[in-house]
Amino acid sequence: MVTTYKINENEMGNRGSKSEFNLYNIVKNYSVKEQRVDGCRCRSIKNNYNFLHLRCTLMDFERNYQVRILAKQLLNKPKPISTLTLSNNLINPWFITGFTDAEGSFIISVYPNNNSKLKWSITPYFSIHLHIKDTLLLLQIKNTLGVGNVRKNSENTVLFRVENFKDIQVIIEHFDQFPLMSEKLSDYKLFKECYNIIKDKKHLTKEGFEKILALKYNLNKGLPEKLKKAFPNIIPVERPKFKNLNIPDPNWISGFCSGDSSFSISIEKSNNKIGKRVRLIFETCLHIKDKQILINIKNYLLNYNIVNKISTSNENNNNISKHKYIYDSSEKSILQIKNYSDVQNKIIPFFNKYPILGIKILDFNDFKLVSNSISNKTHLTKEGLKKINDIVSKMNLSRSYNKDMIPKKEEEEI
Repeated sequence: MVTTYKINENEMGNRGSKSEFNLYNIVKNYSVKEQRVDGCRCRSIKNNYNFLHLRCTLMDFERNYQVRILAKQLLNKPKPISTLTLSNNLINPWFITGFTDAEGSFIISVYPNNNSKLKWSITPYFSIHLHIKDTLLLLQIKNTLGVGNVRKNSENTVLFRVENFKDIQVIIEHFDQFPLMSEKLSDYKLFKECYNIIKDKKHLTKEGFEKILALKYNLNKGLPEKLKKAFPNIIPVERPKFKNLNIPDPNWISGFCSGDSSFSISIEKSNNKIGKRVRLIFETCLHIKDKQILINIKNYLLNYNIVNKISTSNENNNNISKHKYIYDSSEKSILQIKNYSDVQNKIIPFFNKYPILGIKILDFNDFKLVSNSISNKTHLTKEGLKKINDIVSKMNLSRSYNKDMIPKKEEEEI
């Protein structure tokens, strides 16, 4: 006779210790009971965040394990790294979206292929192309998303690229959950529509192939002249329109500004006793069609205060000083925050809480050092000014970097 007992898991005690881990550094910690398990990674959605978690099946005796020592599997997997040193931290998903708004690209590559029925092939891919100084940041993005590869692209550039078709599904899921905020959202929508055509194998038909060309017409730089001549009757699909929304999450700003902003120090002539004035400048620049994003960023940052509270509104209000912050120049709009009170009380506290990643964090750290010098009035001394000049001489484009993580040959995967 077999007797069956129903067990309420909530009433069970923990058999041993728990391992706490935090993915994306957000919201909640999850506990895993340390039992003998056969585990694999899964993806789930919880409170609008995309979590990786372990799906576990209890095993019996150790001699029957599929893998004798599970730790070896984990140790052999690439570990997430920080932007400057190795760590176990993954990047917040909103940071990745913000960084993509600044630096990412959605590409549909169309090229001749005599082995294809239509004599053409199509490859969709997602990429981020950076200076080689930020190799480690791309590796961290790769490890967080769990797809793609990072390789040297030229003498001074490095490329993160996702082109495996199944892996692109991960990219689609990410940007559906954490949507883009700039004109790049329109590129993503065109890219996704092309991806779905390919997924359904319709690109192998003349009708489906030409539909992709029509979508590509308004994607990024448009259809190359070679394809326009080869397919003169293609009618372009209208570029999707989007509405500028409020900033969804502060990590979006840190991601965007890690890609498309600068922390600089200007030393100008002055009538003071030392003859020089030191000015801190936070700046970001976009095409004028994305000016509303700069307005939203400005309002978000300038509503940020020292006690780490953020106004829920991105509209202008009385808390924002009357200084001019946004300047238009031909096809560009430039956001500049250079009032010292704004820098000291808004910009620095914000990025202390929601950090810049990549080599730009070193510029931000130097930016803070000079801010402290101004606060302490040491910038008004010859010795203090000399130290500031030394700091400035090593910032931004003059910044040196560690070459240990950089491959020696182009196209070499890291």
